Amino acid sequence: MSAADTSLSHEGRAVVVSGGLRGIGRVLTEAFIKAGARAYAFHRGHSDQARAAEQEMRSLYPPEQLRMSRADLVNPEDRARVLRETADAFGRIDILINNAGVCYRDELTPERIAEQQAINADAPLQFAREAAPYLRQNAHASDETPTRGSVVGISSYVTEWEELSSEYLRHYAESKRRMERGMLTLARELRPDNINVNVIAVGVVYAGMGMATIERKEEALRRGELPVAKFASADAVAFEALCLTHPRAHYKTGRIEVLDGGWNLF
Repeated sequence: MSAADTSLSHEGRAVVVSGGLRGIGRVLTEAFIKAGARAYAFHRGHSDQARAAEQEMRSLYPPEQLRMSRADLVNPEDRARVLRETADAFGRIDILINNAGVCYRDELTPERIAEQQAINADAPLQFAREAAPYLRQNAHASDETPTRGSVVGISSYVTEWEELSSEYLRHYAESKRRMERGMLTLARELRPDNINVNVIAVGVVYAGMGMATIERKEEALRRGELPVAKFASADAVAFEALCLTHPRAHYKTGRIEVLDGGWNLF
């Protein structure tokens, strides 16, 4: 019997990452490129920070490794263009990572709450369904690893909380719960096609939305007021995504993987 292959190589594969140029999304994009994949990362930002991130990524990775564009996840035409351009550039799509999301903390009008639901739940699920025909075109990775590809949604550990301390957090958690429920439904729909669908629910990490309140959380951590002993870098999220989407993970679908350092154990 030969030794087990423990490589996490994604050589020759193609991944689409929404919100893939900043925060957790950038870490995901770079992790897949370093693992041998080609990546298409898109974002809707027009800020100076967004433009700077795009320029920096262009300086680091050539077009044969990374394609980028500005696209709005809630816009059907933008979603269709992203999928088409990825397939044209790389000849295939193997992985879709629905990372883009928002957490509105103020001006919680009905319109703004509905917009958050659209960005965090409705559009990602529709995007995954639109990507499925591309993934179905792939042959199985091998006879031993019968998978045509993977879809991953990035959620939050707050979906497991029974009590939420603020109005904004309640609306945010509900939008992510809605995404999680939809992803589990999608996992059932795509199981006959050997397309895996999973969710990563992220706790406090040093990237993305978590940075907005990190100082307060660090103070509480130092005082021993939190049910965890540490926070994590976004590398923990990238490692989980590399594992979940690898062909050797073909037997795992319809799962919510919680990365919270044990927060929800208590």
